[in-house]
Amino acid sequence: MTLIDALARSAPGEGVTVSVFEPRPYPGPGRPYGGDAEGALINRPAEAMSVRHTDPGDFCTWLGGLSRAGGFPFVDPRARFQPRWLFGRYLRRRLAAATAQLAAAGSTVVVRRATVEDLYCEGGRLVTCTSDGQVQAHDHVVLCLGTPRPADVYGLAGRPGFVADPYPLSPSLPAGEPVTVLGSNLSAVDCAVALLRRGHGAPIRLVSRSGLLPSVRCVAAAIDPVQAGQLADAVRCTPSAALWSTVRRLLYEGLLAHGASPQEMALDLAVGEPPADRLARQLGRQDAADCWRGALLPLLDPVGELLWQRLPLTTRQAFLRRHNTAVATVLNPMPPATAALLLRALRTGALEVHAGITAIDPVPGGGFTVWSGEGKHRAGVVLNAVRATPYDPAEPAGRLLGRLAARGLARIHPCGGVYVDFPTNRVLGPARGLYALGHPTAGDLYYANAGSLLGISARAERIAARIRPGPPPDPTAQARPGTATATAAGAQLGPAPGTAVGAQSGSAAGTAAGVAGSMTVMG
Repeated sequence: MTLIDALARSAPGEGVTVSVFEPRPYPGPGRPYGGDAEGALINRPAEAMSVRHTDPGDFCTWLGGLSRAGGFPFVDPRARFQPRWLFGRYLRRRLAAATAQLAAAGSTVVVRRATVEDLYCEGGRLVTCTSDGQVQAHDHVVLCLGTPRPADVYGLAGRPGFVADPYPLSPSLPAGEPVTVLGSNLSAVDCAVALLRRGHGAPIRLVSRSGLLPSVRCVAAAIDPVQAGQLADAVRCTPSAALWSTVRRLLYEGLLAHGASPQEMALDLAVGEPPADRLARQLGRQDAADCWRGALLPLLDPVGELLWQRLPLTTRQAFLRRHNTAVATVLNPMPPATAALLLRALRTGALEVHAGITAIDPVPGGGFTVWSGEGKHRAGVVLNAVRATPYDPAEPAGRLLGRLAARGLARIHPCGGVYVDFPTNRVLGPARGLYALGHPTAGDLYYANAGSLLGISARAERIAARIRPGPPPDPTAQARPGTATATAAGAQLGPAPGTAVGAQSGSAAGTAAGVAGSMTVMG
């Protein structure tokens, strides 16, 4: 979605044909932003959820227009955290507007309900092979594969009562059975909120290795420009071997100068604090001017991508193993209203959070026995919300990446996705018309930044600028004059099974975008 919007707003040049490969009924919003239960909220403030990084208030502007037109009178357009389904509606409307804008400029957008199964180079162009048996050549391909589906860690696929992917939330949530949600991340919180809001009467348990819930979002702090400048200089100029220790020191000093408490920082990043105590404590600090969580993101956001890209690979891998789970709870916080709902449920016993999960055993006759550090319990239904970093080779997106690697067109990154060129998002390899956007770039851009909507929008504009104005940047052969082909797999905000995405606003499974007459987006 963001890529198509960026293409629509780029320099007109010659027309392009954008082919969107999306097996779902409609492109636009992905799994997390479909027709979910009304209780599920977006986890970022509305002012940070625009499809255009140059216009962060676009979503809020759209909400205001919707309100004046009398649309959805039960929605408060001034609310900081809006329903997921409403944001999905915004994405669909913006996609329709971008499509119309492209058409008015002489371009064409074609949506095909198919997935991209293979991709190869031939005659200087990129050729896609789709699930419906079609073969098509492009000058540019953009991999927008979205976030991987939850990993089946305990081998429960196909078992009655096991929900392999909780999105969309509404049809997958059972009634009357004890529910265990695998994970305690934002997706797991979505599941719990939906169950609680529908009045689920049976026990609800979130179970993970750490037992850490996302932190409570607090008010963003105003950052001293001098401190921000020092941090930016350090990220740019410090030798990579000393970068991690230098940036940690500067961040710590900057947070202390902001008034942050070392004790609070340590407690927020530690495992073991009772979940209800943690939520109550953080809710009490959501408006505190000296809350370190409110200062960390403004300090880190401007330099996060470059910092991650400059860190040695071994340092990145060590961070993901040792620190990522705890740090992600701070970088990806939940809305205060969501936290308050969870706190009430924890205090009444409607919700439990267990750490130290070790096994899940199917029970003859139905249900499961779940083993954790707090003993065992029975679950009638297990909702899988485990965070998955690598793409599953059995899924279409993972299968496609594997085939690209086998053909030498991409290299799988040990930290996730594929290797990309940092300034341009071009997939490193012989095909200079091959790009990636969103989660497939996580190894080089870090998922907290790669998954930021405004960050993805900025990256989409870089790709669009390379695709539209000049000749196709494919070095293997000269492009045919007068053509512009682009393929974007997955024009959506969330992964779609078996798709290749390239024009999206969040993530979608897919690959391919080519300029020189036609551009394809696979969802």
